[in-house]
Amino acid sequence: MHARVPLDVDLEDRLVFGLTPMRLGYVVLCGLGSLATWTSQWSVAPVRGSAAVSIIAIGASAAWGRWKGRAADAWLTDLAAYLLNVHELRRSR
Repeated sequence: MHARVPLDVDLEDRLVFGLTPMRLGYVVLCGLGSLATWTSQWSVAPVRGSAAVSIIAIGASAAWGRWKGRAADAWLTDLAAYLLNVHELRRSR
């Protein structure tokens, strides 16, 4: 019996708006964080509003942002790994 392997087995699943589960989590968590920032009473409304919009922008750029064909979260992960390795090199000298 011959069987054919599907070609898209290694592709990530897309749930909503073309987002993978991890990137959808970025949108949901930043949306909840921005809602919590807006509804809290720690400052006046314009300051809370600008903070909430900033949180939404961070979530949107983490979910949909791409630069040179790579996702924004991959760039941030690589930057964090680089900074940790450089710090380890400086400490070991």
